[in-house]
Amino acid sequence: MNYPLWDLPAPGLLIAFVAIVHVFVSHFAVGGGLFLVMTERKARNEHDAALLEFVRTHTKFFVLLTLVFGAMTGVGIWFTIGLVNPAATSSLITTFVWGWAIEWTFFVIEIAAAMVYYYGWDRLTPRTHMAVGWIYFVSAWMSLVVINGILSFMLTPGAWLTTASFWDGMLNPTYWPSVVARTAAAVGLAGIYALLTAARVADAPLKAKIGRYATLGWVAPMAVVLPLSLLWFISAASSAGVPVREVMGASDGSWPAIVDAIVRGSETGQPIAQRAVRAAFVACGLALALSALILMRREQYGRPLAAALMASAFVALGAGEWVREDLRKPYVIGDYMFVNGIRSSAAGNDRFTVTALNESGVLTASLWGRLPRDLDIKPPPDRLVAEGQETFRLLCSQCHTTDGYLAVRPLVQGATPAAIDATLSRLQTWRHRRMPPFVGTVTERQALAGYLATLGGMAPAQAAGSLSPSGEDGHSLFDANCSMCHGPDGPFPFSNYVSKKRSAEMFYDMLGRLPAINDAMPPLDATEAQRRVLAAYLAQLPELGAGGGR
Repeated sequence: MNYPLWDLPAPGLLIAFVAIVHVFVSHFAVGGGLFLVMTERKARNEHDAALLEFVRTHTKFFVLLTLVFGAMTGVGIWFTIGLVNPAATSSLITTFVWGWAIEWTFFVIEIAAAMVYYYGWDRLTPRTHMAVGWIYFVSAWMSLVVINGILSFMLTPGAWLTTASFWDGMLNPTYWPSVVARTAAAVGLAGIYALLTAARVADAPLKAKIGRYATLGWVAPMAVVLPLSLLWFISAASSAGVPVREVMGASDGSWPAIVDAIVRGSETGQPIAQRAVRAAFVACGLALALSALILMRREQYGRPLAAALMASAFVALGAGEWVREDLRKPYVIGDYMFVNGIRSSAAGNDRFTVTALNESGVLTASLWGRLPRDLDIKPPPDRLVAEGQETFRLLCSQCHTTDGYLAVRPLVQGATPAAIDATLSRLQTWRHRRMPPFVGTVTERQALAGYLATLGGMAPAQAAGSLSPSGEDGHSLFDANCSMCHGPDGPFPFSNYVSKKRSAEMFYDMLGRLPAINDAMPPLDATEAQRRVLAAYLAQLPELGAGGGR
């Protein structure tokens, strides 16, 4: 609200692309440093001149990729997050200012050690050269350790929400499993990158030696440790309140139920998260199969096979990062700041909290609004659309587009303003609390509902005239409470559920326990009299053709 808004469709996808590429390189920067010094030590102990020359050649590739391309993508992350979510970026900087200072210190040491290591092959004694390599690895790993604390904090801030302690934020509930998982990933990627550079080696015995060493000594440990650490991570996240079961659509929190939901799919889960988990599993399996194939053909494998292995690892790591980010929704900092930059009640008296903005309104509080200056003299329908569109830009555009990624137009197709307004009023209880609550005044909420209705095909004048409070008849109650999902154009039309006629009393009972029937449904927000009227209307819908409220 207090920063300019970067109008880019689905800006989160840009962050995801830059971040995943950077993570794939930065983890290699950690594990690759260990690979260099360990392999140099192995070559010197075995007096293997050919292997030592390979390490020297691999060092050049390592330095160019990590210090040049890795640094560029790291700067790219800061650039994109500063534009897409400046409020969250500001909070992370101020909360962990000493953490960032420590990480940057390790980063400077890392850069200097890498350069000395590269240029010291013919200038330093073997012992000194390997000591520099160890300095590089330790500083690179410590950089990972610090950054991991900040990344895991964004998912599970834990006790920091009440103590605001640096160490409570850093050593949060998912910190240790994340450290183990990222270290395992770094070790495995070091082996995969080595297999890629070794693919061009003409010396068959040397290629075979590197192939065996990289697969069994580096990729295999990752294959064992990474899945176990991820299970530990998910268990810790679930214990910290992250809705793992709800995201995966599992019937309960047991591992068999979660795995079954991932494999079979679930209507109550999040499709994108489910697909990402499946992609990670498939890519991991493919990477293991390709590693085994390289091991069997270690004297003959070429760059296409090594590139396929690297692509599989990229998909697996990228999908895993995607799931971690997806579990955080609707927050950008768990239980503290929503993805649209608005702070929850945990932020205290900040003027950009939910409570404060519900009183002041988001259009008034936004310092960078784009409402036309002549808005007051425009006809009511034009004012409605303009205010609703600006509210959408401020509150929704960080995740949703009109017609592209997470498009809203299909969701509101044919919906009335009353139905949309009722849905907006209970976003936080809809679909497992995966969306932030609507923040702003009732007038702004109705303006947003009217604007969304125009996206769904309603004329602005009709939308402006349909924002009066809903009636107390069954048709109006169905329209306001049920039609977004169960109307004729909704994802789950009521006509799909009327094969067996139910009485008004049965519907009355069901309306009182909707979350127990399907935990994707919010509880009905209605009086006893309204519940009776709606139950009677639902009981008559089979005879009425199950047309619902649209």
